[in-house]
Amino acid sequence: MHTPDDLLQTAFIGPWVRSAPGAARVQHVYSSVLHWYEAAKFMPHRPDLRDAILFSPSLKEARKYARLRKEDWRSDWNLVRPSILIAGLGFLALQRPELGLDRADLASIKAGLAPMGLPDRFLEACVERFDTWRNGPRVGFVGADLAPEPVVGKAAAKLVSTLPTWTLVSPCNGRAAWRLHDWCLSHFVPVQYVGLPTDRFSRTLQHDLVDKSDQVVVFEERGAKRHDTVIAHARKQKRKVSLELYAPGSEQPRQIEGLV
Repeated sequence: MHTPDDLLQTAFIGPWVRSAPGAARVQHVYSSVLHWYEAAKFMPHRPDLRDAILFSPSLKEARKYARLRKEDWRSDWNLVRPSILIAGLGFLALQRPELGLDRADLASIKAGLAPMGLPDRFLEACVERFDTWRNGPRVGFVGADLAPEPVVGKAAAKLVSTLPTWTLVSPCNGRAAWRLHDWCLSHFVPVQYVGLPTDRFSRTLQHDLVDKSDQVVVFEERGAKRHDTVIAHARKQKRKVSLELYAPGSEQPRQIEGLV
């Protein structure tokens, strides 16, 4: 890591989320991990207060703004705050590799977070969990947008039970499995995006997804060969491949069973 001071002075872009039900997806710019942490206190129920935090010009003002509106914090804040901090560090590590968070010693990371004013034992526990996350796998899903959601749900639930700290690798175009993506965000799984929203889901983009993943989960209709080239590329790159087959014409419920 450059210096501990860099940790709370580096901005990053948040995940693709809807600003309102049915609205187009957008990404928000967070001035620091502290802005991410304080803004999360008001999500998803008060996006207006979240936005106010995003425009806070300093760490001190962001903390003060959130503290004065404690009655509006999410009710489960004490339960989710470690995961939110770790997810924020994850997004920062993925987007700003020059910080060296993937290899920095834990003492430096803890020192960099010290200005947040959080309890020492809490910070220590979060940094240790972050260390577990950064050593975990990056997992890409191919075909999850077309597969029946119960099939996707069962596969992802198995993954979560065995790999509790991992990173989702996902496109952000029309072929993204947005229900799976949103479930991952709700469970504080950091997301690494490949491509642009305007990109076609071309072979190049699929190979990029594979190259950025340690493990690839492929959903394929039984008897079809839609994703054979992706599987071949993944095996050539020595990625772990999981193939999930489903029956042709399967119905697609409106929620991912097993992931609620």
